[in-house]
Amino acid sequence: MDRRGTVYRSMVCPRLIVPALSLFAFPCIAQTPRIRFEVAAIRLNETCVNGGGLEHLSPGRFGVECVSLRDYIRGAYGSYGPGRNPNVRPPTVLGGPGWVDTDRYDIVARAPGETGLDEMYGPMMRTLLEDRFQLKIHSETRELPVYALTVARGGAKLTPSKPGSCVAIDLKSVLKAPPGPNYCGRFQLTRGAVRTADANGMTVAEFSSRVFRDTLDRPVVDRTGIAGLFDIHLEFSAPEIAAAAGVDDSVAPSIFTAVQEQLGLRLSPDTGPVEVLVIDRVEKPSAN
Repeated sequence: MDRRGTVYRSMVCPRLIVPALSLFAFPCIAQTPRIRFEVAAIRLNETCVNGGGLEHLSPGRFGVECVSLRDYIRGAYGSYGPGRNPNVRPPTVLGGPGWVDTDRYDIVARAPGETGLDEMYGPMMRTLLEDRFQLKIHSETRELPVYALTVARGGAKLTPSKPGSCVAIDLKSVLKAPPGPNYCGRFQLTRGAVRTADANGMTVAEFSSRVFRDTLDRPVVDRTGIAGLFDIHLEFSAPEIAAAAGVDDSVAPSIFTAVQEQLGLRLSPDTGPVEVLVIDRVEKPSAN
């Protein structure tokens, strides 16, 4: 059996050459037309004085400061990849030289007309990375350690969102929307010795992806079978931060205990199929 994965590259199928690493057969998929920014500048940011990930976005205008290439890839092929949900944790990106993580880049670009967030962060960014970084990437499914999220004994303790309490976000028009709408999927995580996670109008799969993204050492697979939108509040301890700050971490339960006691759900170590993205080729960016 051919053991290759999906290739994110705009070329005809017979020319694809990728490592034989994945667990599933390689599908020869139809390629969509590549769309580009009208103008794009990439600059190595050696100071990052404004911190990482600062965004300057408006219809047809894209600007992001101090982000590693690996994180740009996670956004363009993961969060904003074809058919993906930006509220769900994007796949891990594997491979590539060290500078893919250590070098930070500012990208400023202009798109035709009032192009929306979905196209700029998705297909236009993918084309930019492939053209300027000579990026070639493919996806694989690997059997990896995960945490399985299931319903605990006694049943789930979740508060359904009230009908009409939030509106679905439209990534095509969100940059043109007036400030203030209560979008479904809003999420906030406060950091410290005690962490507080709040979500409004979010599915269980979206919440588990967001709250555990920077908290646990492995992906979480939602096996609850629970559908619908919920308003969720969760408080749990971050022992490593509490210890560094000299705070007693007993002021809040561990995330495993909190999930079971506060949400009626259960996290269990397991293994399962996990999608990953693999860098096959990359070079430092060409001149503007």
